[in-house]
Amino acid sequence: MYNEIIYLVREIRTEEKDQYGDPVKVPEYTKLFAKVKSIGQKEFYQAQTAGAKPEIKFVIPDCLDYSGQQQLIYGDIRYQVLRTYQTDKNELEITCYGGVRNVSAAVSG
Repeated sequence: MYNEIIYLVREIRTEEKDQYGDPVKVPEYTKLFAKVKSIGQKEFYQAQTAGAKPEIKFVIPDCLDYSGQQQLIYGDIRYQVLRTYQTDKNELEITCYGGVRNVSAAVSG
């Protein structure tokens, strides 16, 4: 059952420039319902041999809801997307790593 809430995060460039002349980026959040799955032992060790450290996997019901975002927030933790995999049911598995805590204040609602 898709009973957990995640936020996909996309950085949008604005016309504004920061003090160094670089474009200012503003986060855009997409709220989705998802299933949370653990990383299987085989998948974990295969990823380790390639230098990756998967921590958690999310499954969203429709792959069309994902459009290449490289970060997501679950609870108060921000994760980086390691890989995605579309199942034969049009679900999308999103494998993540690098959880950083205390980001819930950034997401409203």
